[in-house]
Amino acid sequence: MEAHIKCLTQACINKHIKYQYLDAEKNFIKVAVGKGLLFQQNRTPFNTEVIASICKDKEHTYQLLHKRIAMPKTIGFLDFNTHEKYQKYVNYPSLQAIVNKIEQEFSYPVVIKRNSGALGINVFLCNDKESVETALKNIFNRNSCRYDYIALAQAYIQPEQEFRVVFFYNELLLCYQRVSENKAFGAHYWDSDKGHALHIDDPQELSTLTQFIQPALALSGLTYVGFDIIKNRHEEYYLLEMNSGPKYNNYIQSCGEKEIIALYERILLKEIQIKSKGHL
Repeated sequence: MEAHIKCLTQACINKHIKYQYLDAEKNFIKVAVGKGLLFQQNRTPFNTEVIASICKDKEHTYQLLHKRIAMPKTIGFLDFNTHEKYQKYVNYPSLQAIVNKIEQEFSYPVVIKRNSGALGINVFLCNDKESVETALKNIFNRNSCRYDYIALAQAYIQPEQEFRVVFFYNELLLCYQRVSENKAFGAHYWDSDKGHALHIDDPQELSTLTQFIQPALALSGLTYVGFDIIKNRHEEYYLLEMNSGPKYNNYIQSCGEKEIIALYERILLKEIQIKSKGHL
Protein backbone atom coordinates (compact mmCIF):
# COMPACT_ATOMS: atom_id res chain seq x y z
CA MET A 1 0.00 0.00 0.00
CA GLU A 2 1.26 3.45 -0.93
CA ALA A 3 1.85 5.81 1.99
CA HIS A 4 -0.71 8.35 0.81
CA ILE A 5 -3.37 5.66 0.30
CA LYS A 6 -2.76 4.52 3.87
CA CYS A 7 -3.39 8.10 5.02
CA LEU A 8 -6.55 8.28 2.91
CA THR A 9 -7.98 5.12 4.46
CA GLN A 10 -7.10 6.38 7.94
CA ALA A 11 -8.97 9.59 7.17
CA CYS A 12 -11.99 7.46 6.19
CA ILE A 13 -11.74 5.56 9.47
CA ASN A 14 -11.45 8.77 11.47
CA LYS A 15 -14.52 10.26 9.82
CA HIS A 16 -16.53 7.01 9.79
CA ILE A 17 -16.66 6.85 6.02
CA LYS A 18 -16.88 3.40 4.43
CA TYR A 19 -14.36 2.33 1.80
CA GLN A 20 -13.31 -0.84 0.03
CA TYR A 21 -10.16 -2.12 -1.62
CA LEU A 22 -10.55 -3.09 -5.27
CA ASP A 23 -7.14 -4.70 -5.75
CA ALA A 24 -4.85 -7.05 -3.87
CA GLU A 25 -2.17 -4.39 -3.37
CA LYS A 26 -4.65 -2.01 -1.70
CA ASN A 27 -3.77 0.92 -3.94
CA PHE A 28 -7.10 1.03 -5.76
CA ILE A 29 -10.00 1.93 -3.50
CA LYS A 30 -13.58 3.13 -3.58
CA VAL A 31 -14.72 5.60 -0.94
CA ALA A 32 -18.44 5.69 -0.13
CA VAL A 33 -19.13 9.36 -0.84
CA GLY A 34 -21.91 10.10 -3.30
CA LYS A 35 -21.87 7.43 -6.00
CA GLY A 36 -18.39 6.47 -4.88
CA LEU A 37 -14.99 8.17 -5.19
CA LEU A 38 -12.33 6.09 -6.95
CA PHE A 39 -8.68 6.51 -6.04
CA GLN A 40 -6.20 4.59 -8.20
CA GLN A 41 -2.66 4.93 -6.85
CA ASN A 42 -2.06 8.68 -7.33
CA ARG A 43 -5.03 9.23 -9.65
CA THR A 44 -8.06 10.90 -8.14
CA PRO A 45 -11.64 11.64 -9.26
CA PHE A 46 -11.44 15.40 -8.82
CA ASN A 47 -9.97 16.96 -11.98
CA THR A 48 -11.29 16.80 -15.52
CA GLU A 49 -9.49 14.50 -17.94
CA VAL A 50 -8.07 17.39 -19.93
CA ILE A 51 -6.70 19.15 -16.83
CA ALA A 52 -5.03 15.92 -15.67
CA SER A 53 -3.46 15.58 -19.13
CA ILE A 54 -2.26 19.21 -19.18
CA CYS A 55 -0.64 18.74 -15.78
CA LYS A 56 1.47 15.93 -17.26
CA ASP A 57 2.41 18.03 -20.30
CA LYS A 58 4.83 20.76 -19.27
CA GLU A 59 4.73 22.47 -22.66
CA HIS A 60 0.94 22.72 -22.64
CA THR A 61 1.01 23.93 -19.03
CA TYR A 62 3.33 26.73 -20.11
CA GLN A 63 1.27 27.59 -23.20
CA LEU A 64 -1.88 27.75 -21.10
CA LEU A 65 -0.54 29.78 -18.18
CA HIS A 66 2.58 31.79 -18.97
CA LYS A 67 0.63 34.93 -19.92
CA ARG A 68 -1.25 34.79 -16.62
CA ILE A 69 1.46 33.86 -14.15
CA ALA A 70 5.25 34.09 -13.97
CA MET A 71 6.91 30.97 -15.42
CA PRO A 72 10.40 30.37 -16.85
CA LYS A 73 10.42 30.91 -20.61
CA THR A 74 9.90 27.53 -22.27
CA ILE A 75 10.01 26.27 -25.88
CA GLY A 76 9.17 22.73 -27.00
CA PHE A 77 10.86 20.81 -29.82
CA LEU A 78 9.39 17.75 -31.51
CA ASP A 79 11.74 14.85 -32.26
CA PHE A 80 12.79 15.45 -35.86
CA ASN A 81 12.99 11.66 -36.39
CA THR A 82 9.34 11.19 -35.54
CA HIS A 83 7.08 9.04 -37.72
CA GLU A 84 6.38 10.32 -41.22
CA LYS A 85 2.72 11.10 -40.45
CA TYR A 86 3.84 13.54 -37.73
CA GLN A 87 6.51 15.25 -39.80
CA LYS A 88 4.09 18.08 -40.61
CA TYR A 89 4.49 19.19 -36.96
CA VAL A 90 8.29 19.28 -37.11
CA ASN A 91 9.49 22.89 -37.21
CA TYR A 92 13.19 22.17 -36.68
CA PRO A 93 14.27 19.28 -38.92
CA SER A 94 17.66 18.48 -37.38
CA LEU A 95 19.57 18.49 -34.13
CA GLN A 96 21.58 21.47 -35.34
CA ALA A 97 18.42 23.43 -36.19
CA ILE A 98 17.09 22.88 -32.66
CA VAL A 99 20.40 23.90 -31.09
CA ASN A 100 20.53 27.04 -33.22
CA LYS A 101 17.02 28.03 -32.14
CA ILE A 102 17.85 27.43 -28.48
CA GLU A 103 20.95 29.62 -28.74
CA GLN A 104 18.87 32.35 -30.41
CA GLU A 105 16.21 32.31 -27.68
CA PHE A 106 18.18 31.59 -24.51
CA SER A 107 21.41 32.48 -22.79
CA TYR A 108 23.51 29.92 -20.96
CA PRO A 109 22.98 28.17 -18.69
CA VAL A 110 19.76 26.74 -20.09
CA VAL A 111 17.65 23.83 -18.87
CA ILE A 112 16.93 21.02 -21.32
CA LYS A 113 14.41 18.41 -20.19
CA ARG A 114 11.84 15.97 -21.45
CA ASN A 115 8.28 17.22 -21.63
CA SER A 116 6.44 14.50 -19.75
CA GLY A 117 9.02 13.44 -17.21
CA ALA A 118 9.03 13.43 -13.43
CA LEU A 119 11.44 13.05 -10.52
CA GLY A 120 14.16 15.00 -12.30
CA ILE A 121 14.80 12.25 -14.87
CA ASN A 122 16.36 13.50 -18.13
CA VAL A 123 16.66 17.05 -16.86
CA PHE A 124 19.94 18.78 -17.74
CA LEU A 125 21.54 22.14 -16.95
CA CYS A 126 23.54 23.00 -20.04
CA ASN A 127 26.35 25.53 -20.16
CA ASP A 128 27.37 25.25 -23.81
CA LYS A 129 26.36 23.97 -27.23
CA GLU A 130 27.90 20.55 -26.73
CA SER A 131 25.98 19.88 -23.52
CA VAL A 132 22.72 20.94 -25.21
CA GLU A 133 23.39 18.47 -28.02
CA THR A 134 24.09 15.70 -25.52
CA ALA A 135 20.91 16.45 -23.57
CA LEU A 136 18.77 16.39 -26.71
CA LYS A 137 20.30 13.11 -27.84
CA ASN A 138 19.47 11.58 -24.47
CA ILE A 139 15.85 12.75 -24.58
CA PHE A 140 15.37 11.68 -28.22
CA ASN A 141 17.01 8.28 -27.73
CA ARG A 142 14.34 5.87 -28.94
CA ASN A 143 16.18 2.92 -27.42
CA SER A 144 15.78 4.35 -23.93
CA CYS A 145 12.80 3.86 -21.62
CA ARG A 146 13.25 7.56 -20.83
CA TYR A 147 12.57 8.63 -24.41
CA ASP A 148 10.26 11.57 -25.01
CA TYR A 149 9.18 12.85 -28.42
CA ILE A 150 9.19 16.42 -27.08
CA ALA A 151 12.21 18.11 -25.53
CA LEU A 152 11.91 21.43 -23.73
CA ALA A 153 14.36 24.29 -23.50
CA GLN A 154 13.71 26.42 -20.43
CA ALA A 155 15.28 29.54 -18.97
CA TYR A 156 17.24 28.71 -15.85
CA ILE A 157 16.22 30.49 -12.66
CA GLN A 158 18.42 29.94 -9.65
CA PRO A 159 16.09 28.88 -6.82
CA GLU A 160 16.54 30.01 -3.25
CA GLN A 161 13.53 27.99 -2.12
CA GLU A 162 11.32 25.39 -3.77
CA PHE A 163 7.77 24.78 -2.57
CA ARG A 164 5.04 22.22 -3.16
CA VAL A 165 1.66 23.83 -2.50
CA VAL A 166 -1.53 21.74 -2.56
CA PHE A 167 -5.01 23.18 -3.16
CA PHE A 168 -8.49 21.67 -3.19
CA TYR A 169 -11.37 23.80 -4.49
CA ASN A 170 -9.05 26.84 -4.23
CA GLU A 171 -8.37 26.13 -0.54
CA LEU A 172 -4.76 25.75 0.56
CA LEU A 173 -4.40 22.34 2.21
CA LEU A 174 -0.65 21.86 2.50
CA CYS A 175 2.60 23.68 1.87
CA TYR A 176 6.11 22.37 2.30
CA GLN A 177 9.58 23.32 1.21
CA ARG A 178 11.97 20.91 -0.44
CA VAL A 179 15.24 21.29 1.44
CA SER A 180 18.51 19.81 0.23
CA GLU A 181 22.08 20.19 1.46
CA ASN A 182 23.25 19.23 -2.02
CA LYS A 183 22.97 22.38 -4.11
CA ALA A 184 23.96 20.67 -7.35
CA PHE A 185 21.41 21.11 -10.13
CA GLY A 186 18.98 18.23 -10.35
CA ALA A 187 19.91 16.78 -6.98
CA HIS A 188 17.03 14.83 -5.45
CA TYR A 189 16.47 16.25 -2.01
CA TRP A 190 14.97 12.98 -0.82
CA ASP A 191 18.19 11.11 -1.72
CA SER A 192 20.34 13.28 0.53
CA ASP A 193 21.01 12.33 4.14
CA LYS A 194 20.07 15.86 5.17
CA GLY A 195 17.48 16.46 2.50
CA HIS A 196 13.94 16.69 3.77
CA ALA A 197 10.50 18.21 3.41
CA LEU A 198 9.95 21.18 5.70
CA HIS A 199 6.34 21.91 6.64
CA ILE A 200 5.50 25.58 6.04
CA ASP A 201 2.90 27.26 8.23
CA ASP A 202 4.16 30.85 8.19
CA PRO A 203 1.01 32.94 7.50
CA GLN A 204 2.83 35.52 5.41
CA GLU A 205 4.50 32.93 3.18
CA LEU A 206 1.26 31.03 2.75
CA SER A 207 -0.60 34.22 1.89
CA THR A 208 2.02 35.24 -0.67
CA LEU A 209 2.03 31.81 -2.33
CA THR A 210 -1.77 31.71 -2.42
CA GLN A 211 -1.97 35.15 -3.99
CA PHE A 212 0.72 34.27 -6.54
CA ILE A 213 -1.00 31.11 -7.73
CA GLN A 214 -4.52 32.59 -8.12
CA PRO A 215 -4.41 32.79 -11.95
CA ALA A 216 -3.75 29.04 -12.14
CA LEU A 217 -6.47 28.26 -9.61
CA ALA A 218 -8.96 29.99 -11.90
CA LEU A 219 -8.62 27.24 -14.52
CA SER A 220 -11.90 25.49 -15.29
CA GLY A 221 -11.86 21.82 -14.37
CA LEU A 222 -9.01 22.10 -11.88
CA THR A 223 -10.04 20.98 -8.40
CA TYR A 224 -7.15 19.15 -6.71
CA VAL A 225 -3.58 20.05 -7.62
CA GLY A 226 -0.05 20.37 -6.30
CA PHE A 227 1.92 23.34 -7.64
CA ASP A 228 5.72 23.34 -7.77
CA ILE A 229 6.86 26.91 -7.17
CA ILE A 230 10.34 28.37 -6.81
CA LYS A 231 11.44 31.63 -5.23
CA ASN A 232 14.69 33.24 -6.37
CA ARG A 233 17.08 35.38 -4.33
CA HIS A 234 15.10 38.49 -5.30
CA GLU A 235 11.99 36.90 -3.70
CA GLU A 236 10.33 36.55 -7.10
CA TYR A 237 8.06 33.53 -7.54
CA TYR A 238 7.81 31.27 -10.58
CA LEU A 239 5.49 28.36 -11.31
CA LEU A 240 7.40 25.34 -12.63
CA GLU A 241 4.66 22.75 -13.09
CA MET A 242 1.40 21.30 -11.82
CA ASN A 243 0.66 17.83 -10.48
CA SER A 244 -2.92 16.56 -10.61
CA GLY A 245 -2.18 13.53 -8.45
CA PRO A 246 0.30 14.55 -5.77
CA LYS A 247 1.84 11.81 -3.66
CA TYR A 248 3.26 12.57 -0.25
CA ASN A 249 5.92 9.91 0.30
CA ASN A 250 8.77 12.32 0.94
CA TYR A 251 6.66 14.60 3.10
CA ILE A 252 5.48 11.66 5.20
CA GLN A 253 9.04 10.42 5.56
CA SER A 254 10.13 13.82 6.92
CA CYS A 255 7.05 15.05 8.76
CA GLY A 256 4.90 12.02 9.49
CA GLU A 257 1.35 11.13 8.49
CA LYS A 258 -0.66 13.53 10.65
CA GLU A 259 -0.96 16.44 8.20
CA ILE A 260 -1.69 14.16 5.24
CA ILE A 261 -4.44 12.35 7.12
CA ALA A 262 -5.89 15.75 8.02
CA LEU A 263 -5.62 16.82 4.36
CA TYR A 264 -7.68 13.84 3.24
CA GLU A 265 -10.20 14.41 6.01
CA ARG A 266 -10.78 17.94 4.73
CA ILE A 267 -11.10 16.69 1.16
CA LEU A 268 -13.63 14.01 2.05
CA LEU A 269 -15.71 16.30 4.26
CA LYS A 270 -15.74 18.92 1.51
CA GLU A 271 -16.92 16.31 -0.99
CA ILE A 272 -19.67 15.16 1.37
CA GLN A 273 -20.78 18.77 1.78
CA ILE A 274 -20.86 19.34 -1.98
CA LYS A 275 -22.70 16.08 -2.66
CA SER A 276 -25.28 16.80 0.03
CA LYS A 277 -25.98 20.26 -1.39
CA GLY A 278 -26.45 18.68 -4.79
CA HIS A 279 -29.36 16.67 -3.44
CA LEU A 280 -31.14 19.65 -1.87
